[in-house]
Amino acid sequence: MEKKKWGKEGVTPLMITMLLLSLAVAVGVVIMNFGRAQVEEQARCAIDIGLHVASISGQEQLCYDAAKRALSYTVENGLNIKVEGLIVNVIGTEKAETAEVNAAQMPKAGTYVGKMPFDRAVGGQIRQVKITPKVVLYDEEQICGEQAIVVESVRGC
Repeated sequence: MEKKKWGKEGVTPLMITMLLLSLAVAVGVVIMNFGRAQVEEQARCAIDIGLHVASISGQEQLCYDAAKRALSYTVENGLNIKVEGLIVNVIGTEKAETAEVNAAQMPKAGTYVGKMPFDRAVGGQIRQVKITPKVVLYDEEQICGEQAIVVESVRGC
């Protein structure tokens, strides 16, 4: 008789302990998921790309060639991450043009020379050029708008 009583005394405290551990794990998982969602929502491009317009002899390599009706630009990548492409926006007084340049893949510290057609007769005077990098972070392509190059005074070539 004593043997049966001894075997049953430990079952209830053991079950309560397992239930409390399961509850603690479930609450921890829920809190971690909320925290991860908040971090992902606030972090757009978590890495500093360092993209900038190349400068030769102190002159930025971004200009408009009226004879060819094209915007010429040279951009240099920073040292932190490979750039998978660019989005180039040219905003004129009459019209805006956008081009996605997937061929502009630059390794770390790489350079890309590009041209984008833009007709001043149709689009008007160029007010702003914005070059936005595309990168792959955690196997997902991201467009890093907050790290775009913005040039508001475009010289002639």
